[in-house]
Parts: sequence; structure tokens; C-alpha cells
Amino acid sequence: MLIKTGISELDQMIDGGLRTHYCYSIKGSAGAGKTVLSIFLAWGALNQDIPVVFISTEIEPDRIIHYFHSFGFPVEDYIDRGLLVIDKMSLKSSGEEIIQTNSFDLSGIILRVSKKIERIQAKLVIFDSLSAFIADFEYKDTARSKYIDFIKRITSLDTSLIITIECDPITSSSHIDYLVDGVIALKTEIINNQLIKKISIPKLREAKPIVYENRYTITQRGFKIFKSESEPLFTVDRSTGIKVLDNLLGGGIARGSVVLVEINGAINYFPFFLTLLYNYLTLNHGVIIHSNVQMNVNRILEEFERGQCDISDYLRDGNIVFLDKYNRSVTAVEAKEIREMINLDDMLAITVEMMQAFGSDTEVVVFGDLTDDVNILNERDFLKLFALQSYNIKEHNAISFSFINYNAVDKKILARLRTTSDVIIRLSRENYSNYIECLKSTTGATFLAKNIEFKKSYPMIEIVE
Repeated sequence: MLIKTGISELDQMIDGGLRTHYCYSIKGSAGAGKTVLSIFLAWGALNQDIPVVFISTEIEPDRIIHYFHSFGFPVEDYIDRGLLVIDKMSLKSSGEEIIQTNSFDLSGIILRVSKKIERIQAKLVIFDSLSAFIADFEYKDTARSKYIDFIKRITSLDTSLIITIECDPITSSSHIDYLVDGVIALKTEIINNQLIKKISIPKLREAKPIVYENRYTITQRGFKIFKSESEPLFTVDRSTGIKVLDNLLGGGIARGSVVLVEINGAINYFPFFLTLLYNYLTLNHGVIIHSNVQMNVNRILEEFERGQCDISDYLRDGNIVFLDKYNRSVTAVEAKEIREMINLDDMLAITVEMMQAFGSDTEVVVFGDLTDDVNILNERDFLKLFALQSYNIKEHNAISFSFINYNAVDKKILARLRTTSDVIIRLSRENYSNYIECLKSTTGATFLAKNIEFKKSYPMIEIVE
């Protein structure tokens, strides 16, 4: 029997849902959301009229019911209908100490749980948490040897068993991992001064484990999983010149892709830009650069010279074309005057002419910094320019990289740019550390923020795994 969890993204991660005769562990550090996820899984089953036994080893039943209520789950009706049993179980009575021997016995717990399962014909059994049974037990190795009997007995009753384990899901493997059929790992960490929660499936019987991590949030609206990190659905053979990035993206950036590179303003994006530029030049691609005060020929040559990269041959052979837009920063008054003089059709036409001039056998890459465009053009013209430019890129099977400070642009405009783009890469700097992440790609691959280091020579950027 397959039990839908009520969380569609989780169902996809665990091969469709929870299976009877299977045991799953939910592991994570304190506060990661193990109990909350258990409550959502119970509620998902109850909504399908699937009987549930919920056993807590630490929290009283009335408190568990309160937790259900806090997420808007009125469970009293299911209890009255005999679809839900909530109980607390422990190896010791309240206020009593465990008599320390080298024997650890779960037979009493197995018997009590079995009776509750049989009474309501439960298909889902949740234990929160099994590790609490041995919290005060000295002979833990002996205790662990009894877990397999517990798991076999409960799952043999045609149930899906979920147990929660408190541990670090990343730096340590729980002893339960070797006994269960599936592992749901919850992880919390600080990234860019934000508390990020991640979920992964490092083990799944008879299915491919989901070792990459997805973000999740817990609110009164639910347990929401975001597809923030996923493997490529297919591969491409257009390298970016950054080996780790190529691996994460499934080979690189495909032809016909519009790439939006979001920067937070604090980071120097030039090492990333120059690495891409030099890579495409060495591949004999034609390169068009919409130069402005940030991305101009003098600065590019200076940075390459500093990095000991000689591009003089490519300049001489005409592999690089610079299309000057704004050679300096402009005032608000000048921006207004420029806006009135700019002809969008001319701006688009000259780029197309340059792409065609390289010839049909030459692959073309276009670079540009959108900072001045978004400040000088009005919103309508700016979005129109980006959309038509993107169309031309696809029409000529080229690749474009557009850099923009996402903190300095209106959110609505940024949303439109993201919709038009095929690939979204974000560069940021927080607390003296630099990061790269992928929010969208043509291969379906995305990844969370990863630390990057800048180097003086090519390649000028390295992703630290």
C-alpha cells in the first residue's frame, strides 16, 4: 500500500509516498522539525481516512493534540471515529530510574503498540522519538541490537513505520540508518546570515536516493519544500570554463540560453565574467560585449594583464567586438536626455548584425551589464529591450550573460527578467565570504549557495565544494 504524505514535493522525493512494510527514519538535530514533519505526515494519512497510531516518548498526548491544532488540524473527529490513537510510552514510569543491566527489552513496547495497531487497523505508525528510549541507558550497544526486532514486528503488521532520531544528519550516520528502508534527513544551517532548512533522502530502498538538498520552511500554512537543489535532467557539452560549475549544471550552458547573473552589489563579479570570457575565446567563439562604465575595454584588458591572460591575438583577429553604450556614469538629467535619443530598434539591430557578421559556423556569446540600462531606460523600454534581445539570442542559437545588481532594481522588473531568462546564477558576498548559487537552468539543475574563491590567474574563480 502506498500512503501519500500530503506534501507533494516529499512524495516525489520518496518515490511516490510511504510504503507499508517499510520503515523510515526522520533524522536531524534538535529544532530541525522532526516532530512537526511527523504531525504533517499523520495529517496527510488521516485526510485519506488511513488509520494512524502516533506514539510520543517525550510529549503528553494532549500536547500532541495541541500541536495538531497549531497548524489548523482538528483531530478530535478522527480520534472519535477510531482513525487516530495518540499515546505516550516510555521504558520507565514517571519519576523512576531505569535499573541498569546489560539487558534492553522492547517486548513490552512492541506488545502495546501491536494492540493499538490491531485495534484500529492502523497503516501508519509514528514513533517520536525512538532514540529517547535509550537516552538514559548505559548499555546503548545492547539497546541498539533490539531495534531490528521492533522494526520487523511493527512493519510485519502491514504498516508503514516512521521513527524520529536526533542526530546531525550530515556529520554522523545514525545507527538506525542501516536498519531502515528510507532516511529523511533534516538539516539547518546559517547561509548569508539566514537560517536555512534543508531536506534530503540519503537512503531509499529500491529507488534512487535524493542526495541533493531542497530547502523547506515550516509555517502555519504547512510544511513547504522548495526545489532549491536538483540534479540536471540531461547534459549539455558547452563548458563555462569552471569545472565544478559545469558538473553542477550538467555540462555547462546550452546554446540558445539567456543567462541572468544576479549580483548583490557587494561582490566583484569580474573574476566570474573574465573566466567565462576567456573560456569562450579559447573555444574560438565570437564574443560581443555591450560595454559601459563597469564593463569596458580598458578595464577588461587591465584585469586580463593582471591575471596573466593574453587576449591580444583574439582582439587582432576580431573575435571580440565592443559595442559602446555609456562610457561613463550619467546624471539623472543626462539619463533623461539619453532616454529621449535612444532608438531601441537600432540597439537591437546592431547586435544582430554583429552576430551575423561572425558567420553561421561561429558560435556567439554576448555579455552585458544591465545596471545603466535599468537606470536610463523607462521600465517599459527596458523590459522590451531585454525580451527582444533574448529572442534574438535564441533565434541565432547564441548565449547571453546579463549582469544586474538585484538589490538596486525593482522587484517587479527583476521578476520579469527571471521569467524571460533560461538560467539564473546569483553571486553574493556576505561576511567577507563570496557565494554562487543557481536558481534556474535549462538542464533542470539548481544548487544552493556554495563558497567561491577568487584567484589571480585563469580560471579566476573556484567553487569550493
